[in-house]
Amino acid sequence: MSAPLRVTSWNIENLAPYLGEDADPPLRSLLKSLHSPDVLCLQEIRIRPRDAALIEGMQRTLPGYRCHWSLNHDARNASYRGGRAYGVATWTRNELDARAYVPEWDREGRVVMTLLPELRWLVVNVYAVNGTTKPYWDHERNRQVGDRHAFKRRFIEILGDEIATLQKHDLQLILIGDWNVSRTRLDTFPRLRTEAPHALARKEFNEGFMPRLKVVDAFRELHPDARRYTWFNRRARGGRLDAARVDFALVSESLLNRVTAAETAEPGQLPSKSDHVPLWISLRR
Repeated sequence: MSAPLRVTSWNIENLAPYLGEDADPPLRSLLKSLHSPDVLCLQEIRIRPRDAALIEGMQRTLPGYRCHWSLNHDARNASYRGGRAYGVATWTRNELDARAYVPEWDREGRVVMTLLPELRWLVVNVYAVNGTTKPYWDHERNRQVGDRHAFKRRFIEILGDEIATLQKHDLQLILIGDWNVSRTRLDTFPRLRTEAPHALARKEFNEGFMPRLKVVDAFRELHPDARRYTWFNRRARGGRLDAARVDFALVSESLLNRVTAAETAEPGQLPSKSDHVPLWISLRR
């Protein structure tokens, strides 16, 4: 019997320090700490399309894996840090013979879709938009349209359209990453933001995006009453807890009976400066 397939996700908040021969620790060491998953999905890698040496490093840093990525190339909406913003990368074991796809509309580097052909599973690595009042430049209309709160909801809508189209090819879904939304009161401390526009984004996600794609929250299905968090506010006053579960895996309802584990790491478990902790799921093949 084949070992379960392990998919790990982590908002690493800058991948560059873990690449290269002098990295301390190198990404391959972190991978071992993450129990050497079959699929590794990282978000907020902050690597630009012109960072050739870093892109080469992504390709060779994990022997036995293939790397696919989507990087920020939106100079109008993400020019800060010299364009070192956002970005996602997915590594898959060579034997999975994975095929990757990046949607044309993904200017900010937020989505990599990876097909595992033998299993007919589609792993979607997502770094969803964090809503703010900053104006958003709409490239199609060539003008500012709304703010990033509105863009956050639009991103989820467009992503849903893309995935729904791919679902017609009889694929089962593993949608994993940093969703920048807390789904319920159990998923945040000290409180769930119930004011607009946060409540609207949550409602559309829970009552629109998820039912439309027929996916469920794997962690919440296995741990219905657990309070666990994946983001921790490092600037919280007096060391008080300010945290949220915004990173999670959504799986097709038809895949749920194959999920054997859905867990999150503990803060400080890995040598990292990220304010997020990893999560992982395991599924019977």
